[in-house]
Parts: sequence; structure tokens; C-alpha cells
Amino acid sequence: MGRDPHTNREDGALSGVLLDTAGGGVGGAARWRRELDDYLAGATTRPTVIGRSQYLTPAWLVRRESKARGADVVVAANSASFALSGTQRRVLLRNALHFLYPHEEHLLRPMPRSFKAQIPVIRGLLSRADLIVAPTSVMAERVVHHVRGVRGRIVVRAHPTSPAGPRRPTDRPFVLVPVMPAPYKDLVSELRALLEAVDRTGRDLRVVVTAAPEQLPTDVAAHPTVEALGTVPTATTARLWRSAAAAFFPCTVEAFGYPLAEARVHGVPVLSPDGPQAREIAGRTLVPYRSGDRNSLADALEQCAEPVVPEPRAFDAEAYFRWLLGESTEAKGGRT
Repeated sequence: MGRDPHTNREDGALSGVLLDTAGGGVGGAARWRRELDDYLAGATTRPTVIGRSQYLTPAWLVRRESKARGADVVVAANSASFALSGTQRRVLLRNALHFLYPHEEHLLRPMPRSFKAQIPVIRGLLSRADLIVAPTSVMAERVVHHVRGVRGRIVVRAHPTSPAGPRRPTDRPFVLVPVMPAPYKDLVSELRALLEAVDRTGRDLRVVVTAAPEQLPTDVAAHPTVEALGTVPTATTARLWRSAAAAFFPCTVEAFGYPLAEARVHGVPVLSPDGPQAREIAGRTLVPYRSGDRNSLADALEQCAEPVVPEPRAFDAEAYFRWLLGESTEAKGGRT
């Protein structure tokens, strides 16, 4: 069997391209990996992928350097750039909590010590990267605020997001709340505001939440409108997007905000606090409201009666991965 001239193995692995996917396996990270796997399944050439079952620990950061020895292009999809290996180093930034502004730093109080310890490491490793990829303009601004030396090497490229298929509305419409509870997210108070807005509209709407009943206060979990699913596989979430009448995404401290992109590719109106990042990602599916203003939220919900024309190729996965993993991609600027 002959070798492809662009590969170093018969199985089609791209010669000299290595991708590290260690780190979070839920939420946006899992959604990104699903796009990666779908892309690789149909690709004629593929990178060497490492780290799928690994946590992002100091020990892994050391071990992966030896695994990447001899690679031309090394891509870290977990915010932590390679330090030594690779002729060209690329890193994808995916957590806004690593780059909080001073007025937001209180959000770190409930986070574990191990997460807080990541912050100086993540920021410091950026000096070793040739190409730094931020998924939104707002995220790029966060990074430059803390690490000014990266300005010439950072680019904005939205995460890939592919629709699960055509819309399939249900007999009883529902508002999808695809938010995983986390210590820094004020999900409970936002859910209470949404339930109040649903009551005010008088519409027969369910509120489907990707949180388990035990993760919610009794009054919210037992509310007749609420259906608490718990953590669901990304494939299940994809089916929910095809059927949702609207979505609710109250989070503002995000590197990307996958629900905003899902709304856009599926044509689902999405309620989210107004802001540049929500407008950048959600596009015309955004139904903005003023955060903390329950009247504004209720008025916005009234505008979610009809679906929006979907934009299925707004975040094209094939173009994204060809660019991110391409051996010929030119980095902007260079390492310090």
C-alpha cells in the first residue's frame, strides 16, 4: 500500500501536525470535540490527536511535550500552549475565567484552587505561541488586556457549529435553557426571572433545563413548567435544538457561548443579555434584554413567537478545521 505524499502514515495522519485535546469533556469543550470528530471522520488527512482521556494537569503539560517531539505544527485546543515542541505553536483559548477583568474577579471565589492555579500558567504560556485563536472579539480583548504582547499574534475565529438537521417543532413548545450549573453562574435567579416572564405571557410554554432536579432549588425544580433533564449527551442536546421554540442563555462571561451559535444555525430565537458578544455570535436570532430587568425579559419573550431563518453555514466546520490544522497556515507575528 502506497503512502499519501502529504502524510507520514498509511492511516492518513497529517505529517507533522499534532493536536492536543486534553481538558474539559463537558459543555462547550465537548461540543467542540463533536465537531472535530465529525470533521475527522470525513477527512482524507488527519492530525495526530493526543489527550482525549487526559485532564489538563501540570503532569500532562510535561508529558505531551515528549509526545509532540518532531512535530512541525502543534495545536493546543485547551488554552495551554505548547512550550517547547513544534516549529509552529497554535493555541485555542476557550475559558473567559482565565482572563477576567478586575470587576469580575469575584467570580473566582467559589472556583477550586486547582483552577485558580491554571491562570498564571495559561497566561504565561501565551509567550510561547505563534498563533493564538480567540473565538470572539470580546475574548480577544480580554486576553490583550492581560497579556499585551500577544496583540500581533491573536486572531478571532468562531468555534465551528453545525446544525443537527431541519427544525421539528413539538406540539407543546418549549424554551431550551442549555446551561450547565456552575459556581460562577447565577443560573437560579435567572431561571426564576424566566419563569415569571413565561407566566406573564400566558403562553403554554415548557422550560427545558440541562440541569438535574437536585441541582435546582425545590421551588424551581418542582415548578410545573420546568423539565430538568440533567446533563445530557451532545447528541441529545442537538435534537432539542431542532425542536425548541426559543432558547434562554443568560450567561455573559463566556469565551464563546455555544448556545448563541446553536440558535443561529438552527434558526431559534435566543433570549440573552444585550452585548457585543451576543450580537457577534447570535446574529439576527438574538432577542436581547437588559440583564436584571424582569420587565425587559418578559417583553423579549413576547417577541419569540416565530422562528428565525437559520444560517446553517455561519460557523462552517470544514473551513475552520482546515484553517486551524493546516500545515501551511501562516502565524501572525512571532514568538517573544
